[in-house]
Amino acid sequence: MGDKIEIKGFGKLLPATDAGAPLLIVFGGKAVDGRTSGDYMWDFMDDIEGKYHIFVANNQWVKGKEAYEALMKMMETKGLTASTQILYLFSGGWNPGIHVLRSEGAKTFSAIFLVDIWMNKDEDSGKASAKFYQTLADTDGDKLTYIYTPKGAVNAKARDYIANKLGAKKSQKVDYQEGVDDMDTHMSTNKVAVGFLK
Repeated sequence: MGDKIEIKGFGKLLPATDAGAPLLIVFGGKAVDGRTSGDYMWDFMDDIEGKYHIFVANNQWVKGKEAYEALMKMMETKGLTASTQILYLFSGGWNPGIHVLRSEGAKTFSAIFLVDIWMNKDEDSGKASAKFYQTLADTDGDKLTYIYTPKGAVNAKARDYIANKLGAKKSQKVDYQEGVDDMDTHMSTNKVAVGFLK
C-alpha cells in the first residue's frame, strides 16, 4: 500500500496493493471539531485499508459528478482496474451523492451505503434529498445498506420509509446512549457501516 494520492480540488485516493481491488468512494459531511470530512473519514477506514482502493472527498461541498470523473481519470492514470465500485455517503455526503447517482446511475455501483444521511424536507429547494433517497430505496433497494440514528436524517418520515423498505437485513438503527453525545453517536454510524465492509 502506498501513500494517498491527491486529486486536486476533490479529495484523496489510497490505492490497494491489488490493482483489481474494489473501489470505495466516500463522501462525508460537515466539519466536526474543526476537522473536515476529508480528514476525519479516514479515521474509520483503518480496518479496511488495503482491501479496497479508497477515495475520500475533501468535504460535503465537493461537486460529486466532477469528483467522480476526476477519480476515474486518476484510476486509469495509475493503472487501477477496480473489480467493483461501492458508493458510501455519510451525513452531508447526500449532496455529492445525488449528483454522482444522477450522472452515473445506481447501476454503476455494486453497493450503496447510506450512513445517517441528512434528508432535506424542502421539496421546492431543488435539493429534495428525502424524495431522491426514498425513490432510490424503491428502485435499487437491493444495493442499499442504511445505517441511521433517531435524529440524523432530520426527516423522520423519510428515515422510517427507507428503513422499512429495506428491512432488518439491510438497515440498522444506532440508538443514542445516556452520557454519550448525540454527535458522537452520529459519527459512530461509520464504525457500524465499515463493519459491513470488512
